[in-house]
Amino acid sequence: MTEMENTSAYIVENADPLILKVSFLNIKDSKENPYLLVVKSASIECIRLTIYPIEKEKIIKISFSGTDTTENFLDSLSKFLQGFKVLHTSGLLKKGDHFYYECYLNLNKSDVKYKDLIVSIDKIRYIFKEIKIEEIGLKKA
Repeated sequence: MTEMENTSAYIVENADPLILKVSFLNIKDSKENPYLLVVKSASIECIRLTIYPIEKEKIIKISFSGTDTTENFLDSLSKFLQGFKVLHTSGLLKKGDHFYYECYLNLNKSDVKYKDLIVSIDKIRYIFKEIKIEEIGLKKA
């Protein structure tokens, strides 16, 4: 791609499973980042893949849901996220009166900072209807 191009594209036949050939020449050093976080977002209109080079074999995904989308909610969520390295976020999704938000953190359960995460979540838990924490690990082929 040239400096003017932000994206590239090609067309393949629709098949299941779809095998994509993707070059990672422009991505950070693979020795420092031996893993790839692949985030898939799917709807009936499209599937979007976002791929991040990462150094850890496991990371944390946090899912939030609730009904409060006031400024208090947004401020609390923003302050919470500032304490952690966010790899990817879904953005705020609103369906009816419920909202959903997901983020992937460069952190795993064995990190010292994981305890800080739990303490921080406990401080803002009252704002959300549900908070789910899961550790995403290496998927074997």
